[in-house]
Amino acid sequence: MVLKNSSKKNALVDSPQNNRPVQGELFAFSSDGEESVGYRGSVAMKIAGITYRQLDYWARKNIIEPSINPSHGSGSRRLYSFKDISIMAVAKRLLDAGVNLTNVTTAIVFLNCYSISHLENMTIICNGQSVMECNNNQEDMFNMLEGGSAVFAIAVGCIVKQVRADLTKESSIRIFSISTFK
Repeated sequence: MVLKNSSKKNALVDSPQNNRPVQGELFAFSSDGEESVGYRGSVAMKIAGITYRQLDYWARKNIIEPSINPSHGSGSRRLYSFKDISIMAVAKRLLDAGVNLTNVTTAIVFLNCYSISHLENMTIICNGQSVMECNNNQEDMFNMLEGGSAVFAIAVGCIVKQVRADLTKESSIRIFSISTFK
């Protein structure tokens, strides 16, 4: 099955040769450019270093949902974007460092607000209640550190670049415009 997209309709087709729609509109596309490829859950788990139980829990609890094709019941296949997998990998690193899921979720919400191109150059700092980007505004970072709470920082850009490199070795599902096949 190949996912095909147009500005008006998105559809799964049973093969590139037949171009027969299997389903109607599934999702809206972002203009980020990275959404032209989707990855199955098995690839997302492998690259992010998480288990199926984590992947399923995050999707069911709306912590990290597949942005290309969410689950629609038994038998449907989730499709994750490059950004989804990158954020999963960041979440996994935070969990491995001992950050609790509540604080990881705060970081996930923050990261989802940015494009991939922005994430590629980002480092974040979090005190468990708020997350901010480490940038030239050192005063904000010092204020967070002065609060007396534990603070963690993570170089998101390094993880995003590693995920990109790792995904080049994995199978993906291309998303094509239906208008291309008319």
